[in-house]
Amino acid sequence: MSTTDDRYIDRLVKRAVRGDVEAFGGIYDAYADRIYGFVRARVGNPHDAEDVTEVVFLKAFQAIDSYDRRGLPFGAWLFRIARNATVDHLRRSGRMPEPVEDVEIHTEPAPVLIEDVVAERVDAHVVHDALAQLTEDQAAVIACRFFWDMDIRQTAVTLDRTPGAVKALQHRALRSMAALLWEMDRDEQR
Repeated sequence: MSTTDDRYIDRLVKRAVRGDVEAFGGIYDAYADRIYGFVRARVGNPHDAEDVTEVVFLKAFQAIDSYDRRGLPFGAWLFRIARNATVDHLRRSGRMPEPVEDVEIHTEPAPVLIEDVVAERVDAHVVHDALAQLTEDQAAVIACRFFWDMDIRQTAVTLDRTPGAVKALQHRALRSMAALLWEMDRDEQR
């Protein structure tokens, strides 16, 4: 989001905190697609993703009067609610994804630039499948950094991590995604 968008969201949030339901509707309009996209990438099922997205906005609406900016954009607060709601849903359904560190991954012997592999495979379905195989923390870092455009500091505060931990998680997540995308591509070519 641009600075203009941030100021617009800030105004909506201030109004919503004071009880303006219409302002909260504007917040919903601004974030619904990104929340749904994050949730959908984690839960897999579109119907479940819609349900969890609804829970996210209901929780946000109920808690908006306690929102405190703390130097972070509103999206960071909303993302934390989305992440927690998604984890709760996955736990209730017994479908926590298997951590990628526990999955055997065969990587290409020659060094590969992560950005090149990801750029070659910008197919939403394939990226969704790879993202779903990351650990919850890795997926959250990828979402914050690349889907929500948060910087390292914002991501660290949002996820209750240190900036160093965020950098390490991001590095591992990108390497894992690259390996998963490469493996999927290799399987597809067979």
